[in-house]
Amino acid sequence: MNGSPQEELARRVLDHYDLGPLRLVEQHGGTAGRNWRVETSKGTWLLRTRGPRTSSDEAVAFDHALRLHLVSLGVPTAAPVPCCDGRTFTRIEERAYEVYPFVSGVSAAKATDVQVRSAARGLAAFHRAGASFPQARTAPPMTQYATLGIPDVSRRPEDPALLRKAYARLCAKNRTGAFVEAADCCHRWLSRLQNEFGPATYDALPHVLTHGDYTLANLLFDSRGELGGIFDFDWARWAPRVRDLADGMYFIGAVRRTRLNPGDIWSLTDASDFSLERCVLWLRAYGETEPLAPEEIRALSLAFAARWLSVRAEGTAKVPVEDRLRFCFRDIAAPLDWLDAHWPQVRAALGNLQP
Repeated sequence: MNGSPQEELARRVLDHYDLGPLRLVEQHGGTAGRNWRVETSKGTWLLRTRGPRTSSDEAVAFDHALRLHLVSLGVPTAAPVPCCDGRTFTRIEERAYEVYPFVSGVSAAKATDVQVRSAARGLAAFHRAGASFPQARTAPPMTQYATLGIPDVSRRPEDPALLRKAYARLCAKNRTGAFVEAADCCHRWLSRLQNEFGPATYDALPHVLTHGDYTLANLLFDSRGELGGIFDFDWARWAPRVRDLADGMYFIGAVRRTRLNPGDIWSLTDASDFSLERCVLWLRAYGETEPLAPEEIRALSLAFAARWLSVRAEGTAKVPVEDRLRFCFRDIAAPLDWLDAHWPQVRAALGNLQP
């Protein structure tokens, strides 16, 4: 142990726990907040920094209550380790830190068919467990785009009105130049979202406690490809389940063009290639236990567009100013164009999944 800054931080956090002397610290991914794998005399742990938008006492209490509920129902995840004073997190210099038992498993850069099916079944199990979570509808409202200079609070993830503000702000500060066609594509979809995915459509969809970030970066698998762990519930909210289904359809079912690096925001948000077969594989695996309503199948492409545009907009806060246009607009139209061309085929293939 050489007294590096990360080791000193780990020691300060672990001073609040009864986990024994620190033996090893290794960085373990994270973008909004850094994570470390730490070894002490009493075991191996994940030391996690919460992101600034999800670090209020109210947000942490909701998250930790949810984790305890999921563990009690056998959903594969980890419950927070309590501090010596009984709290389940600690604050150091205005950042919130939490400790979890370290869960071993395999992360997937590209999901196999077995992993796609298992992840879909795991999402269905998460949604069923969320139905009995007493606080399911009480998550605090979000300032989802605060890092972009938009302080508006909303209970709706990817609110189309706020997304329009985010893109207007991005494009107002920068000349889109080489990205003018990509920016035009985004604005067309933003208009569609306001016209076709407004409150009346959104509120009428079946709602569940959604995970909010159901991607390969937050899942672990065992050696057989079965789901072994679901993590990162920072954005769990009561919302239409199509939000999680859209996440999985793309971030698990689509085929990546580049290798996944969970700690790199560019890698996490690289454009992937949809395929008819894997979209259907994902949605069928979920629908085998939780049938999809016709209005959900119609809304899935809109739910994905909202999520994808938001992922790219939010990610700009994590890159240098001079790189923000390239970060946001690189290949952004590719999955949206695919949806325009192929969604009728996906809908037709899913016809018999409806209740």
